[in-house]
Amino acid sequence: MGRIFKTPKDDSVEETLRAMHLANTVDNVYEWGIGWVRTVIAFTIGVLGTSALEYYTNIGVWELTGEWAASKVEETGQWLLGLVS
Repeated sequence: MGRIFKTPKDDSVEETLRAMHLANTVDNVYEWGIGWVRTVIAFTIGVLGTSALEYYTNIGVWELTGEWAASKVEETGQWLLGLVS
């Protein structure tokens, strides 16, 4: 008799459930691994692309991003001060 089901005829159901669980586990591990590989590849392409853009066009992407973020923080602060007063 099986551990999950307590009748001899249910052994096939238990084995099917175990096989499905094993297949699901293998699939999850595969997807997790492929996801990390894709993330590393996309990150590398993004960094190299940004560096190439800065080098060949003399545009400071990181600098412009920092300035944009600082202006958004300042605008949000002014908006919040307008709500308080």
